[in-house]
Amino acid sequence: MDKVCVVITTYESEEKAADAAKNMVENGLAACATFFKVRSIYEWKGKTEDATEYLVIYKTLSTKVEHLKSEVLKMHSYEVPELLEINVDKVGENYLKWMSDSLI
Repeated sequence: MDKVCVVITTYESEEKAADAAKNMVENGLAACATFFKVRSIYEWKGKTEDATEYLVIYKTLSTKVEHLKSEVLKMHSYEVPELLEINVDKVGENYLKWMSDSLI
C-alpha cells in the first residue's frame, strides 16, 4: 500500500507558489498543496538573508513523490531550492483513501 509523503519547498512570491501548487494538483502529483507566507532567515553566499517567502506543503503518495520532486526542481526559480521530503508513518484511514482516490 502507498505511504503518505509530504514535500516542502519555498517560493519567492505568492503567485509562483500558487501556480506551482495548482500545477502539481492538476497534474495528479499532489492530492493537496497548502501554502502560506513565511519569513526566512538563512545564510547565502556568505551573507545572512532575511526574506519573505511562500512555503508550500505538498501532500502526496510514495508512488508520486519522485515525479513531484522532479517537477518542483524543473519549475523552480531558485538556484538551490529547499526540497524536503517527510515520510508519514501514521495517517487517518479516510484521508489516505481520499488521497489514493485523488491521485489515480
